[in-house]
Amino acid sequence: MPLTVTALVAGCSSTPGDAAPVVPSTSLDSRPLSTALQAPTVPKVDVPLTLEPFLADPCVSLTDDQVIEYLGNPAETELGTENSSGPSCSWYSGMRSNAQISITYPRLTDEGLTAIYRNRDVHAFFDEAEPVNGYPAVSYGGVDNRDEGECLITVGTSDSDYVNIDVYLGDGSVGRVDPCDAAHEVATAVIDNIKATN
Repeated sequence: MPLTVTALVAGCSSTPGDAAPVVPSTSLDSRPLSTALQAPTVPKVDVPLTLEPFLADPCVSLTDDQVIEYLGNPAETELGTENSSGPSCSWYSGMRSNAQISITYPRLTDEGLTAIYRNRDVHAFFDEAEPVNGYPAVSYGGVDNRDEGECLITVGTSDSDYVNIDVYLGDGSVGRVDPCDAAHEVATAVIDNIKATN
């Protein structure tokens, strides 16, 4: 069942406030690029997607209409200029809610989901998610913030690349909406948009 805008921003606080910048709860340590073979347990990507347009402008990962659908109107867009892991864009609800979406295209490794799976045991949680439009996905975190309304989902776009979608629910949705379901829905929109350029 599709989420509605109230799923992310419901129960807005009564006092406005500035949204805090999104700091992803999980990242890979910087390491040299390698061409390691896929581990047997890592799902392969049958139809690789090219990410070049999104690396150049990660804020086109979601359309304006999609941002309004998830976060309401107005929503603030912020291009990540200092994210060391790779190009990123974040959106914040302007409806006095803490709802946020952050999308990052990490450039730390050329191993795709293999790098994520290799580190699965160091995470507080690691769940294989339902594929996103046929592309393998995992949700995980160095800290488990799902009860606070945050979930990171990573979607493999090729055997050497992936995209991170981090969702923070609005205050009124925490405890009512599974943040990983919300992240999966946003990831579906992102993968749809990427596929449309391939």
